[in-house]
Amino acid sequence: MRSYTMSQSIVSIVKGTDAELMVEQALDHLGGVKSLIKEGSTVVLKPNAGHPGGPESAINTSPAVLTAAIKVIQKANPGKIILAEAAAIGCETMECLEVSGLKQAALDAGVDDIRDIKADTDLVQVPIKEPTSDIKHVDLPRFLLEADHFVNLPIFKSHVSMVFSCALKNIKGVVQDIVHYVMHTTDLAAAMMDLGDIIRPDFTIADMIHPMEGYGPHSGTAADVGCVLAGKDMVALDATACRIVGLTLEQVPYFDAAKEKGLGVFEEEQIEIRGNSIADVHKPLFMPYLDGFEAFPEYTFHVERACSSCQGLAAFTMSKLKSLGEYDKNAGMHVAIGKIRGIPENLKDGKDLLLFGDCTKSLQKRLEKEGRTALHCEGCPPGEPFPAWMMIQRMTAEEIVLSEGEALRKRMEDEDALFRKWVAEQGGR
Repeated sequence: MRSYTMSQSIVSIVKGTDAELMVEQALDHLGGVKSLIKEGSTVVLKPNAGHPGGPESAINTSPAVLTAAIKVIQKANPGKIILAEAAAIGCETMECLEVSGLKQAALDAGVDDIRDIKADTDLVQVPIKEPTSDIKHVDLPRFLLEADHFVNLPIFKSHVSMVFSCALKNIKGVVQDIVHYVMHTTDLAAAMMDLGDIIRPDFTIADMIHPMEGYGPHSGTAADVGCVLAGKDMVALDATACRIVGLTLEQVPYFDAAKEKGLGVFEEEQIEIRGNSIADVHKPLFMPYLDGFEAFPEYTFHVERACSSCQGLAAFTMSKLKSLGEYDKNAGMHVAIGKIRGIPENLKDGKDLLLFGDCTKSLQKRLEKEGRTALHCEGCPPGEPFPAWMMIQRMTAEEIVLSEGEALRKRMEDEDALFRKWVAEQGGR
């Protein structure tokens, strides 16, 4: 386990137009690729390719940055370079790699192997020491554990349920669907930290050339920031990325947890920036899900001690209802979010009340003692798009899954297209 002292973590920022040159310079600021990659070694590269989306969508790491990383790492004469990914639940890894252009880019750049982690059967059960979530162990592919180097290649994206996605969030793509599911049913941020504690990259190269803004992680739009970041400390890199795009760290619920887990540091005085400065590339991104609930007066929100993840996802859910023409139909519903004490006055119940996330379980129990019911969307945070579906259909998530089965994926794709069209009609920014 890598330990961090009060010495500074290094994060390099390189602005430019040539991806290969930018990546090489970013690694030069960390000591150079030959100091980071051993000759003859096995290197695993982990991009973000969680959902189908072309290079222009900013849904996945760009082919340009992947190509650059492969070519620069090849200069250290490794023995083998493996591209590995596990797409999101309900998505096919190879399809995502193909649609994104990452598979062809990797082949053209000379990668030695492409592995679908979701299809891997040679797994090793790795216990989590001192878990902070309900996950006690993780099954990881043997090839990943036995590799000499693990390189993290995320793209920065807005994220309606996790505020943003970058280095720490991208690590979640090394597990199979069953673990993905369990992570979403517990405290997802804590589960991410537990996973990050046992599978740490040697370094991260973050794609911030065209990061995603808007309603990410798969319904946003590409922005133009024009830089790449690199660093060995995922927390320091993520914190730097947040400062570049105008996110205050107080809006991110898991930085303290990451530091306590020993994953890195986030205070500015503990991060040494090399290359370009934050000011050189600073560009606030559009993240409308953080604006609050005043924009939705037709609904009543009961919010107490709620994290920004659930609040952001709830705000996104309201916009999703508008895009589907369901907002007015369900006006008047109450939504409860957070660790609410007691039972709020005038709180509706039954199918007119949606309890949002695991923190509302105690409220659900208090209601049940009074003989009252509610729709409860479980998860920490809940999985999108279930909150919207539950409000539309007035059914539990389990009932929706059982009634629609395999048709859910097609429904998600169709609704995503409608949502993107709606966002464009609103004028974006």
